[in-house]
Amino acid sequence: MSSTEPVAPAPAQEQAPEPKKSGIGKRILTYIVGLIVVGAGVYAFNYFTSDVAQAKVGDCASVTGTTSSPQYKVVECGSAEATYTIGKSLGLNESCGNDSYSELTESARRGPKTKLCIAPIFAEGKCYSDSTTSMDVKAVECSGSSLFKVSKVVKDAAAPQCAEGEQALTYPELKLNYCVGLPA
Repeated sequence: MSSTEPVAPAPAQEQAPEPKKSGIGKRILTYIVGLIVVGAGVYAFNYFTSDVAQAKVGDCASVTGTTSSPQYKVVECGSAEATYTIGKSLGLNESCGNDSYSELTESARRGPKTKLCIAPIFAEGKCYSDSTTSMDVKAVECSGSSLFKVSKVVKDAAAPQCAEGEQALTYPELKLNYCVGLPA
């Protein structure tokens, strides 16, 4: 009797299929598309969270600080905090076209760059400081230097006839006009 043990067949060696190699061009394109999507998201976030970029003509704001570092905050127009009204919203390289406007520019590190042409909210019969560096619009005592007095406020009409020695500040987009001069 011959003893032969059954020999188990050798296991078939399974070979893993080789992974497909994606081309370098396809990977670069994927990275570029990803960067574009992230960039668009950052731009949209900055735009939609920026009060300055969302400002519309006629909106009111409280603007404080200096001309080089203004602090902008949206407020209701009837609020005691309201110091400026938005006259125009422009691109960064556009001009307000009216020397009466103050310019407020917001340049986000990434995202939109917006320029607002803003008109101060003055009260008739009040005096204000004629500062070239401060954005604060607060009525002050009518004594001292570097002051002007608002003698007339005219809304929803053409520029008023100002008295001799007074200057007209006009904001046609807002239909807002002031007569200002030196305090008496």
